[in-house]
Amino acid sequence: MRTFSKIHEFFLQKGFTPFAFQQEAWECCERREEFLIQCPTGSGKTLAATGWMLNRLLSDEGLKGLRLLYITPLRAMTRDIEAALAEPLNGTSHRVVARNSDTSAKDRASILKNPPQILMTTPESLSVLLASTRALMLFNNLELVVVDEWHELLGSKRGTQTQLCLARLRLISAQLRTIGVSATVENPAFAVRCLLSRDAKSKIISANLKREIRLQIIQDEDQSRLPWAGHLGLNLLRPVAKNLDINSTSILFTNTRNQAEQWYHALSIVRTDLKIALHHGSLAKENREEVEFALKHGTIDLVIATSALDLGVDFHAVERIIQIGSPRTVSRLIQRSGRANHKPGQSSEVLLVPTNRLHLNEYQALATALDDHAIEPVRPPFECLDVLMQHLITLALQSPWTADEVYSEITSVFAYSALSRQTFDRVIVILVKGSEALNEYPEFNRLLQLDDGRFTISGMRFARRHRMSIGTIVSNTSVKVKMRRGQSLGEIEEVFAGRLRPGDAFRFAGKRLEVIRLLDGELIVKPVVSKQMSEVPRWTGGRLPLSDTLASRVINQFEGNSPISKRITNQGWLIGAIEQTRAIQNRLSECPNQTKTLIERFKSRDGYHLIIYPFAGWLVHQGLGPLLAYRIGRHVSATITITVNDYGIEFLSASTDPFAHLLSCWKALTTPINLDQDLDNALNLTELAKRQFRATARIAGLIFEGYPGQSKSLRALQTSAGLLFEVLKAYDAEHLLLKQAKIDVLENEFDRPRLQKTLLRIQKNKLHIVDIKQPSPLALPLVIDRLSARLSSETVAERMRKMTESFDA
Repeated sequence: MRTFSKIHEFFLQKGFTPFAFQQEAWECCERREEFLIQCPTGSGKTLAATGWMLNRLLSDEGLKGLRLLYITPLRAMTRDIEAALAEPLNGTSHRVVARNSDTSAKDRASILKNPPQILMTTPESLSVLLASTRALMLFNNLELVVVDEWHELLGSKRGTQTQLCLARLRLISAQLRTIGVSATVENPAFAVRCLLSRDAKSKIISANLKREIRLQIIQDEDQSRLPWAGHLGLNLLRPVAKNLDINSTSILFTNTRNQAEQWYHALSIVRTDLKIALHHGSLAKENREEVEFALKHGTIDLVIATSALDLGVDFHAVERIIQIGSPRTVSRLIQRSGRANHKPGQSSEVLLVPTNRLHLNEYQALATALDDHAIEPVRPPFECLDVLMQHLITLALQSPWTADEVYSEITSVFAYSALSRQTFDRVIVILVKGSEALNEYPEFNRLLQLDDGRFTISGMRFARRHRMSIGTIVSNTSVKVKMRRGQSLGEIEEVFAGRLRPGDAFRFAGKRLEVIRLLDGELIVKPVVSKQMSEVPRWTGGRLPLSDTLASRVINQFEGNSPISKRITNQGWLIGAIEQTRAIQNRLSECPNQTKTLIERFKSRDGYHLIIYPFAGWLVHQGLGPLLAYRIGRHVSATITITVNDYGIEFLSASTDPFAHLLSCWKALTTPINLDQDLDNALNLTELAKRQFRATARIAGLIFEGYPGQSKSLRALQTSAGLLFEVLKAYDAEHLLLKQAKIDVLENEFDRPRLQKTLLRIQKNKLHIVDIKQPSPLALPLVIDRLSARLSSETVAERMRKMTESFDA
């Protein structure tokens, strides 16, 4: 057996002994095998994936050229891993270099002139490197490519982009082999199949290092403070504040940016003795990096964050994780818990803070899912034609290519394994002339077919534009928030900014701000002076849907079939609270179960209510609700108000006629037949696809966002995209990018595959209709959400108090 003496020597110097899975990974590399390393965060995965190459470099000072390419999803990770891999090579001539969008032009040129032995990069920067005639020289000696956080990349178009880049690297370097590194995934065999070429043999290496996740639910002496509806959770502010310690770094995760802002403001008031910071994706990059630096070095007590800190950088100083509300998926809880006690085999404790009583059911569902090792499957995008168009231009910048050769290369990866030659040829036509409607405009003639049949870039202008536009991350329509003295605070959604008027106040970046003006894509603000100024309720931020894995287990809570979990420290109290909710639901209505679809009916001063509980998550419900209303509307004339959450859908009408039709024609109304056509009519998909088209066309290169310092405003880009969309819809309705935009809307905004699965399930289940006299615990959050949209918070609170009076009877 190979001893790998050099890397073992490094481990010995650090006082460590390699884990069995690390040794196994090195031996697999020696046998030229390809594999996926599956292990918890902080288990030594980086050295497992790279140890073989480090040993090789330490053993041979004469190795020249790039030998190891390390791909990570985040720029911040490239800096951390660069330092980790450079340490064993100290004292040698071998170099480790990071290349990302922050790398200077001088350093980028140096990588091509004098390649390092190890290069750290992101999928986008790798594409930029491949879009060079010098790519063949740079990657010719490449022996190993490591793709880190593959579970994170796999479910997005960045994963598709990575697959395409790997296919080209395999052509450049015949000796190349690929290693994936991933947190625990539901189907590792599928994950590694997506990573490697179609015919490659692979294996899974598991760390088998138990990382115990302990759950503690915050309790208050006065449990009446825990409401039946709501999402902020500030009613438990004081018990949370008591759990924070000076000189003990914690991360408090929220699910929305508005929630993060509110908690930052509140905790800053009640715990003035702590160093507290705020971190979310809308804040300025400089502010986020300052917070990340403080987390790394333990110079901060508490960071209030959103999913922007879910993965990536190792924060060794973090000791505790606090989760406000429900993380909505098992995988997100695992990811967030991994931010604390970042050491191999170290357990972590997550403090759970329910924002309403139904979150207690989700906490028990999370615990049982962890006990059963049940996590959500990753569903990667398939045949993203906008990403393919971008990649074909990248290849043309590297060298002219033939359609036959590139088609064979593209279909070797999972994402395009079923791509038809006809569709591929249509993609090339779009790159050559845009479409039949755009053929007369040279702006869209990006590829040129040479006399020998090969395709190349049609001009240097397109080459420059393409290199600046590489990537699949497209910013949402937003505006910059700037202090009147010029300091940038970050960005907020344009929709929200458009509702603000001079003099309005809102919270952002941990500050209470007053609007001065909105001009040219910038919202100019100043600190609020008057304490009496009322605030605009909230800006949106991200919202996380409940997963199938958790939803089915939440139903089990109502059936009374949930097993006891030892990982919850106050399990006895939790079971008692869940049983109380179940008893109230049974007293006022009935509990849902796996074999029937519960429907509640009641009348209020607002009208007639009918609530269906598919338990499919709000993404599915915001498609299913309008779909059923549209299908009802084809037979019964009625105005229906729809409200959705993760558990159910509320229909409100002035009469019972539409509900009578719904129940009498249930199977016909819930059929998946003609689903896309009916969704198109119910949701006005054409208008939604038009909004999505900007992102799709930007990725495909049909729209250019502008040169540095001359970038077009997002409003101007949306206008340009809208005009292009209308032209194509009128003169080339079958254009591939129009179809791609509609697919993206259905997948991203309504989770179409899960919607179709939900229709089949609720159609198969028995209907269980219950007439109730007041909203049940399951119905109340839907009613409150609808009321909150049109009443003041005081009025909602009063209505809520009256509706829940009988809950405690």
